[in-house]
Amino acid sequence: MKGVTKALFVASVAAAIFWVTLSYAIAGYATVKLGQPYPVAELSQQAITTILGTTGLKVLENIFEHNDGGLFGRSNKEE
Repeated sequence: MKGVTKALFVASVAAAIFWVTLSYAIAGYATVKLGQPYPVAELSQQAITTILGTTGLKVLENIFEHNDGGLFGRSNKEE
């Protein structure tokens, strides 16, 4: 199950970063070549929300999965 969640995490973050990069490329093309400024915020808002959400959930998962005791206990050293 850990392998599946890691794969989904990596895939969603990679797709979101690709989406943001592509939206900036589209906005740059529209501004330079077509002369029509295109709002980048509308193109990449959901992708940035996905990046922040999945990264936050992964950090939260790692805090509870790899620590003994309370919120910031000692790290479990897995080999």
